[in-house]
Amino acid sequence: MTFIIDSTLREGMQSAHGCFTLEQSVEIATLLIRSGVDAIECGHPAVDNTEMLRVAAVVEAAGNTPVLAHARAHLGDIETVAKTGAAWVGIFLGVNDVSRRSRLPGSALTDLYGRIRETVAHARELGLRVRFTVEDSSRTDPAELVEAYLVAIEAGAERICFADTLGILEPQDTADRVRQLRKRCPGVDIEVHLHDDRGLAMANALAAVDAGATWMSTSVNGLGERAGITDYAALLANLHYRGTRELADGGLLNDLSRRVGAYARSMPDHRRPVVGRDVFHHVAKLHVRAVEREPGSYEWADPATFGRTGSVTRPQLPADPASWIVDPQVISATELRHHRAGPGERYVLVDNRFVPGADQYCIARRIPQLDDYGAGHVDTHVHHCDSLFMFLGEGDGYTGLSVEVTLDDRVFPVQSPASVFIPAGVAHGYRVVGGAGTYLNHVLAGEYNSSLIDPVGSN
Repeated sequence: MTFIIDSTLREGMQSAHGCFTLEQSVEIATLLIRSGVDAIECGHPAVDNTEMLRVAAVVEAAGNTPVLAHARAHLGDIETVAKTGAAWVGIFLGVNDVSRRSRLPGSALTDLYGRIRETVAHARELGLRVRFTVEDSSRTDPAELVEAYLVAIEAGAERICFADTLGILEPQDTADRVRQLRKRCPGVDIEVHLHDDRGLAMANALAAVDAGATWMSTSVNGLGERAGITDYAALLANLHYRGTRELADGGLLNDLSRRVGAYARSMPDHRRPVVGRDVFHHVAKLHVRAVEREPGSYEWADPATFGRTGSVTRPQLPADPASWIVDPQVISATELRHHRAGPGERYVLVDNRFVPGADQYCIARRIPQLDDYGAGHVDTHVHHCDSLFMFLGEGDGYTGLSVEVTLDDRVFPVQSPASVFIPAGVAHGYRVVGGAGTYLNHVLAGEYNSSLIDPVGSN
């Protein structure tokens, strides 16, 4: 059996836009557990107190699912991990020439082996279980690599991790390295952590499994440094397809992907295996006729396995430019979740109903002068994509409209003219306080309701 440790909550925090809040981290961890992950890797608690509290919250939410937190080969880092309540610490240290020149100038190998021995032993004294990683394993001399692992194992490490930190290996190389580690370090679990800089992380992961690796490191949507690492949903799907690991709940993978994409402001592209919008979409006439008769003719797996449905429609913009000009329609706000009737009529300027394939939504609401605007007609809500509020008053220079805007747990007074950028994943709402004017809301999704994200467990 291949075990999976998902590192979205650590590696994902190192992606270009990844910065998960405590609450978002708990949501992600909850879905990971429900989807069958064997362990969760979360954060580097020594960074600051906020990070330590985030890791501790994930540990509490994870229950019986083990949580591993990262630490340099420093005693202080390891002691901070122990304070979070995490069961495991992932100690890492580079021992090759590049690491010694860039981070540890003047350090001899014997000094580094001594540091490994000291820190692993200290972690065990604190009651932590230890995974030891040689950073940049794939560019480390094989003899020095094995020696570092053997020192860690002798000091008490229960699992070693081979890291292709730059994503440079090819499948045969990966398999050879894992087989050598299996031979030289018998009786210990071997984990592999594979970056995708050359687009080979998934192929390398399967090669590592075949060569005897027992643990695989993944992240949702492959999120991580640079090009990221092995994709969680795709690896689960591949192991399921091979018949070596059953899916716990394939239907959760799309929601998990969507939330992580929103919170990281890095949605998966439409062609990403398993969770991409178009991966079960058939367009060619020959393919459409075939799958209508026999879906398996052009589908490697039943879409329902992953909570998906196949499609044979073509979501294409109308060819005639005249169709891109929209006559705005007055539509009740109550068709939108989290909205109630409020002051003024609401015009839908564009969405996929009026321009198929536009993939954006924009409304305009005329707000009249009132003595009492009520408690508000928009409850706080979250989109999986970025959106924008715009407020234009009736006065000179668009002045004259006063509102309160909620962003997460803060309320801001706003005077027109003003626009409010709302990143994906951020809870938001507004309330008119005074004046008259126009409110516009632009959302980067063609269907408003389908762009909403609800808290885990609310459905």
